[in-house]
Amino acid sequence: MNKLILLALLFVFKTLIAGEGEDQIRLEHNFKKINLIESSFQSTDSLFSDETEEKSAMRAALYSAVIPGAGQYYAGSIWKTVLFAGLEIAGWTIFIVNTSKGDKQESQMEDYADIHWSERKYWSYLYYKAKDAGKIDPDKYLVDENEILIDYDADVIKDLRPLETALGYTHRLPETKTQQYYEMIVKYLTQFGNAWGDANFNDYYYGNTNKMTPQMFAYRDMRNDMNDYYDVASTASNIILINHVLSALDAAWTASRYNREITMKIRSYNKRYFDENIQMFGISLSW
Repeated sequence: MNKLILLALLFVFKTLIAGEGEDQIRLEHNFKKINLIESSFQSTDSLFSDETEEKSAMRAALYSAVIPGAGQYYAGSIWKTVLFAGLEIAGWTIFIVNTSKGDKQESQMEDYADIHWSERKYWSYLYYKAKDAGKIDPDKYLVDENEILIDYDADVIKDLRPLETALGYTHRLPETKTQQYYEMIVKYLTQFGNAWGDANFNDYYYGNTNKMTPQMFAYRDMRNDMNDYYDVASTASNIILINHVLSALDAAWTASRYNREITMKIRSYNKRYFDENIQMFGISLSW
């Protein structure tokens, strides 16, 4: 602990300065009083040592990097502690709430897609388009009156997958229901739109308000709401990260400033010694 302590001990004695004719005993008595005052000086220094202790800027920065506001508290700034800790709590609250809402919306969106968008109808549509384009034997698979495949299993799907390339489509339907799967079925309606429950094979769908079915609109709105929640959560996470960095930098600066500030403490009290009241004064300066 680096500090410079200057203590000026001010005392008033009725008999500190020995007059003419005082003997050696009287002089020794006064020296004992001086020693007593010196000990009070040491106790005064100890009393205020904690309040004038130099703060480590590195330690303050580390504290706030982990928990924003902790370094400010260590450096003695309460209002900054409240500020950075408050931003941290607010950021995490916004992040958790909106992530939860986004997850819930995503689950509802996927359930909606599982009900209203059909993989069987999608592969049936590709087969229907491929027959018209002469890309496949029109009698290879049986279909019902709505052109939906009657024979439908994993082998049929495997056989029909090359039609995505043959028909000039740039996207491939994922084999599992990934995040991309649920995004593609509404984002690329020219390829996947005809597989929605209220769509037909003879219409051309694309992503605007003029050529979408009610189910497509509903699903798109659900997806947009989900993305909005996640966007807010993402913004909150960025704020949290920035708050950690700024709090760490500010904590280091606050600790350095604390060390530059001079603090003065004065303590005064009486000490009874040989039936005399000795006035004790202590002045503590630190920076």
